Amino acid sequence: MIYNAIEASPMPTSEWISMRELLKDELLERLLGVSRQSIERYATRERQTPQAVADRLHVIALIASDLAGSYNEFGIRRWFDRPRAQLSGKSPSAILKGDWDPDADMPRKVRELAAVLSGAEAA
Repeated sequence: MIYNAIEASPMPTSEWISMRELLKDELLERLLGVSRQSIERYATRERQTPQAVADRLHVIALIASDLAGSYNEFGIRRWFDRPRAQLSGKSPSAILKGDWDPDADMPRKVRELAAVLSGAEAA
C-alpha cells in the first residue's frame, strides 16, 4: 500500500535532483518534452513544475529505479535509446517524447518492460 502511494505521488523537487544527475539534461529534455532552460528553472524552483511535466518526470524516475538493479548509470541512459522488440522495435525514448501521457498504452508498456528487470510489476 505504501509503495502504491509513493508510486502515485510525483515529487518533482527531489526527482529533478536525482534524474538530472543520473540521466543528464540532454536526455531529460527529450524524454520530458521540455527545454533545458525549463529543466533548470523547474529544478531550481525558479518556476513551479507543471503537473503534466511532474507526472512524466515521476514515471521516468520509477523506470530509472527499476533499471538501477540491472544497469549502471551509463547502461540506464543507453537503455532509453535502444530499440526493443517488446516495443515494436522502437526505443523507449522514441515512445517517451514530447507531450506523452503516462497512462497511455505505450508509456505503460515502457514501464512494464523496465519493471520486468527489477522483478516488479508496473501498476
